[in-house]
Amino acid sequence: MSRTAAFAFTDVDHTLLRISTLHHFAEFFFEATGRAPVLAVHRNRMRRLAETGAPREALNREYYQLWAGISVAEVESAAGGWHELIRAHQHYRSAVVTRLRALAAEGVATVLLSGSFTACLRPIAAEMGGDGPAPLLCTELAERDGAYTGEVRRSLIGAAKRAAVEAFVAGYPGHDLADDYGFGDHVSDVAILERVGHPAVVPVDPALEQVARQRGWEVLTDRIG
Repeated sequence: MSRTAAFAFTDVDHTLLRISTLHHFAEFFFEATGRAPVLAVHRNRMRRLAETGAPREALNREYYQLWAGISVAEVESAAGGWHELIRAHQHYRSAVVTRLRALAAEGVATVLLSGSFTACLRPIAAEMGGDGPAPLLCTELAERDGAYTGEVRRSLIGAAKRAAVEAFVAGYPGHDLADDYGFGDHVSDVAILERVGHPAVVPVDPALEQVARQRGWEVLTDRIG
């Protein structure tokens, strides 16, 4: 984008989509490639970690260990088929998509903001873009010799999302976040929603709904179709 414009920053998991891309894509990929036993072991490890009360950042980093040693090209290739599946099963939230399409018609560009990773988000960015894919502000994984190492190069969880948005708009001198829109589903999205002029929430997390009511933010009604 070469112009200063209004942006619509949208979370992806449970906001733009009804699903968690992290877990839904892993189920698809590891089943399709005959690696289901690896996924089963990983699920048990994640469950034990969650039971300790580990923060979301720790769970996120543990999740990405699942991809260690797997070809980046193989993952990117599989993501296309996976995206066709989520479209066919109507996993997009129509209320959010409709709003983003309407904003795009007014010149407001969609920006995806997610703790998920680049490979599985690219088809979604293409779906939600205009003249090209929507910009992606997301978790970036370390790679070596064409494969993932399992390490996270840049995490976009919690406060890191707000920092990423502020860094993004810094590339547009004179840009005012008060002109922008934000969409989220979890109380951790408050850090972004309170920075934009037009916040909206998907009613998934009661804690975020309470904040929305207190601050007079829009609550979008979800529907299938």
